[in-house]
Amino acid sequence: MHVFPKSSAVVAGVMLGVALGIQPAMALSEQYETPPEQDPAVVLEGKENGPGYAVLSPVRSDGFLRIYQLQTEEGVEQIEGDGLLKLRLAEIRVLVALESLKNDASFLDGLKEAAKKPVDFVESTVTDPVGTAKSTVSGVGRMFGRLTKGVEEAVSGKGGSPADLAKAITGQARAERELAVELGVDPYTFYAPLSEKLNETASVTTAGSWTVTAITALLPGGMIVSAARQADNFRTVIVDSTPAELEERTATAFRNAGVSEQTISRVAANPFYTASEKVIMAYQLQAMPSVQDLDLIAAKAADAESRDIAYFQLRRIVLLETYNRTISGLGQVRDVNGIPVAIRRDGLAAVVLPLDMVAWTQTVARTFSSIHEGMAGLPFPPSGVDFLITGDLTPLAAERIASFGWEITGNYPMPKGPVH
Repeated sequence: MHVFPKSSAVVAGVMLGVALGIQPAMALSEQYETPPEQDPAVVLEGKENGPGYAVLSPVRSDGFLRIYQLQTEEGVEQIEGDGLLKLRLAEIRVLVALESLKNDASFLDGLKEAAKKPVDFVESTVTDPVGTAKSTVSGVGRMFGRLTKGVEEAVSGKGGSPADLAKAITGQARAERELAVELGVDPYTFYAPLSEKLNETASVTTAGSWTVTAITALLPGGMIVSAARQADNFRTVIVDSTPAELEERTATAFRNAGVSEQTISRVAANPFYTASEKVIMAYQLQAMPSVQDLDLIAAKAADAESRDIAYFQLRRIVLLETYNRTISGLGQVRDVNGIPVAIRRDGLAAVVLPLDMVAWTQTVARTFSSIHEGMAGLPFPPSGVDFLITGDLTPLAAERIASFGWEITGNYPMPKGPVH
């Protein structure tokens, strides 16, 4: 974790500009930069290649998130954001491990027995777009740019196909959820190859004495995720709840957090979050009972128009709960030019964002200038700003943001848990 101190010379210059009636956003907007391209070996610390994947060079950025090109057996997929890349690499790791089970004769016999049962293997209804198209702007970048200038029923749990019913009756559906959670992945994953493999693997539990424990005993050491990594009650909530029950638990937790029924309905209808991710968001907001106007945070999450924006909002909520619990208590959330900003109980603002690589592009400059000016225009402006991100900043971005008088903390780690 790195803390970037304010530059006194730059701050003095900005204060002088304010005294002369020059707005900081105008005074500092003349110089922009192109986000740096990075070597995946440096960014990923030697984990750019592994069984079943390779991260192609270079790694680009839009000033907010890194943009990766991930080569797998399915082709080249664009992954927007460090969090989503870590999620996908964890999913690939589990997929490769589950694929190795076919080297075990007893497991193959179990699959054959399962195939005789009246349970159809259901093809995943969610597919991830895979291709070679390269973009230099993430969905998060587009979201901030606009500010400054679903899924099929079988996956949501609302369907009732014969195959779904059969899986529920035989216990295969619960076994699939248990297996996924044991291995540290989402049973409702959007990654189609893993979804299909979890379904196929769990099907052996319908054959004889096969259990999830028996399946995981065949996997390489280190695959089982410690229960300590899971959010409170995560295992119980995800494994023991049917999709319909999970949706109701999600709604209840949102209500306990003071989220409006309209926002709850919008989150429920958003196809870019898995069912597990929705309940995590709800429980994280519920864990901040003393913070007012959390509906602003939930409503912004409900607005997500792409997978990378959704995962950004999910990570932001997890990060905000961690900040409230471990760094400084929050009092309320305020809308600052369309961006929810938390105000600490001590009067400082907490601009807490899961950003990867902040570069001073025009969109980044407009975004943070808008937040800075918007906070100054609040009826009770914050006495200072704590700007905390999970990634790094270019020297120019650090200088410009510090010139606002913000205290900067970079490379703050995401807490251990199911959200990467």
